[in-house]
Amino acid sequence: MSSTPEAAVRYDRYALILDPERTRLGIEAVGLVDRGIDPLYAADPNEALLLAQQEGHRLGALVVPGSLSMATFDALIAEVAPELWAGAGAIVIVDPPRDRGSLRALCDRGIRWALREPYDAAEFRFVVSAAFATDDKLDPRRGLRVPIHLPARVELPGGPADAMVRNLSVGGAFVALAEPPPPRTEIALELCLGEGELRCRASAVYRQPAGVPNRAIQEAGMGVAFRDVGEGDSKRLAEFVRERVGGFRL
Repeated sequence: MSSTPEAAVRYDRYALILDPERTRLGIEAVGLVDRGIDPLYAADPNEALLLAQQEGHRLGALVVPGSLSMATFDALIAEVAPELWAGAGAIVIVDPPRDRGSLRALCDRGIRWALREPYDAAEFRFVVSAAFATDDKLDPRRGLRVPIHLPARVELPGGPADAMVRNLSVGGAFVALAEPPPPRTEIALELCLGEGELRCRASAVYRQPAGVPNRAIQEAGMGVAFRDVGEGDSKRLAEFVRERVGGFRL
């Protein structure tokens, strides 16, 4: 059993980051490399159009701020979206407008991914990688892990401890914990899942110290695999993951 997380699958397409206001988008985009995605940067819409022409069909997603005008969105959809694998469906809007009219106009143009403030590095990396993914890859049954902040209680060999679940799938989770146990340690995990609680056994797969460079999750903790989860709880986990993905929809 590995003591480190699995290496990310490398994508053969780029994420184009349009950041005309020099916001945190450019900083967060550096972390996409950890998800196997290489970013390209554009300081203004004209540069984004130029990069789209240069890279042809090597663009996977376009990440833009929600402060752009509708005319700029239309220009990007007309000139850049055709180069994306899913057209406008591979555009991610960070901090989209809040009024219903603008949201409806963007949805009508085929844009479906959004990242709302406040967000963290894990959520940014997740939504961009989701824009690269086909619908079947976003099926919880495929092992999809979603970023989350869920308080949890962990029963360790040395006694109970409070923890925080930082990502979650049907089959496992990353549990942030100040002093994670070594791989192969058997634990019990309890967390709130929707309106009820989930209690299960789990096995530590790897542990991570705090502050690992370029990791979206900076806390110390451990990746765990669930054990002996019943069919009912598996369905609850799948529905929770599915709803969490829906939270990133425009």
